[in-house]
Amino acid sequence: MTIHWGHGIALFYSFFVCTLVVVVIKSMGFDNSLVTEAYYQRDINYQQEYERRSNSRTLAEPLRLEHHRLEFPDYLAPEATGTLLLYRPSSKRYDRTVRLDLDAEGGMDLPVAGLPGGRYVAIVEWEAAGRKYYDELDLDL
Repeated sequence: MTIHWGHGIALFYSFFVCTLVVVVIKSMGFDNSLVTEAYYQRDINYQQEYERRSNSRTLAEPLRLEHHRLEFPDYLAPEATGTLLLYRPSSKRYDRTVRLDLDAEGGMDLPVAGLPGGRYVAIVEWEAAGRKYYDELDLDL
């Protein structure tokens, strides 16, 4: 049996439609959630975030993350307030936000109980001595 040009066109379009259906079905199962729900607002406030990062870089003793514990500079720890976001890039379902609650030693244990293993970013937005700071520290559980 010979394939005529009409059969070739029909086969091509059939293959194209099948490929398109497969792509649509696969894309429906893809998690396309946003990194943050308010990304426009975050972009607008980027200058403030940049200034906070600059303030953090100028500290004589930077914020440290050691074995699931945040360590603040000794001279700023007593008055440090702010928030900690444990951000998981692969799924926002495991993100966790808590207020900073420093102990007498100027540190805070990270609330990692119940979180699955993987890569996280500890995003700390804090304020001390009238200045605002922003730090991002990598964390592997």
